Amino acid sequence: MKVQENIAGEWIGHYPGYFDEVIQITQEGMSATALKVTGDDHVPAGQVTWRANVETGEGEGQVSEREFRNPHWVAGKLEILGPNRICFCWLEYGKVEYRKDD
Repeated sequence: MKVQENIAGEWIGHYPGYFDEVIQITQEGMSATALKVTGDDHVPAGQVTWRANVETGEGEGQVSEREFRNPHWVAGKLEILGPNRICFCWLEYGKVEYRKDD
């Protein structure tokens, strides 16, 4: 699949065990960072949920205990499924599929 050059913007993803959450992706070159606009008990709004290289998919996702205790980064992988769908997988923790919020 041809790499989509720019995935910046608002995206909506369903986080298992929670509800739909909004993230804001910023992108500089091939480096994308996803900031939570809405959050949950583990990673609250205003925190980075994941960051990745758009070209290679290699990245890392943030995880923590409840109330954002002991936050840390784990290996992850970004997949671009189409112009309006992406997926980020926190290795050993699960994945979230996002849809573009127009």
